[in-house]
Amino acid sequence: MKAVQREKWLVNLAIAAVVLLFGDRFVLGPLVTTWKERKERIEQLDQQVIRGQALMDRESAIRRKWLEMWQTAIPRTKSVSENQVLQSVDRWARESRISFTSIKPTWRVSDQGHQLLECRANGFGDLGEIIHFVHALESDDLALRVNLIELTQRDEKGSSIGMNLNFSGLLLPEAMK
Repeated sequence: MKAVQREKWLVNLAIAAVVLLFGDRFVLGPLVTTWKERKERIEQLDQQVIRGQALMDRESAIRRKWLEMWQTAIPRTKSVSENQVLQSVDRWARESRISFTSIKPTWRVSDQGHQLLECRANGFGDLGEIIHFVHALESDDLALRVNLIELTQRDEKGSSIGMNLNFSGLLLPEAMK
């Protein structure tokens, strides 16, 4: 009789082990994995809410900055824009005493719907004059920025420096306002 009880006990123990193994593999394991994934997703959503709240808190500053960008963008007519940029370049060149050999403006349309007036300029001057010109270009109210500048030595002393300059101006479409 003890042997029969022992066999029943061993069978029950084996069944319990199989049930526990099955529960761990197919119930508890997937539940733990799902809980971890949900926890990570909740943390991501919390971070997004925090970033969104920060954006909402800065909304007025962002709108002011956008309005400033909109107002300082180059004029909405291509010919007027080109003329204004070239006049500004001429003014900055006179103020900095830099000499240009060529300035070539071209228009490009970006994927975001705005247009860029890209200019390639070749000129020369000393280092101080070039610095003064680039500073005037970057700090002006027009929405211009320097994309590329290459400097080369033109004489043995290094007092004359050649400059290849690429800069662009932003022309925003009316729809982006």
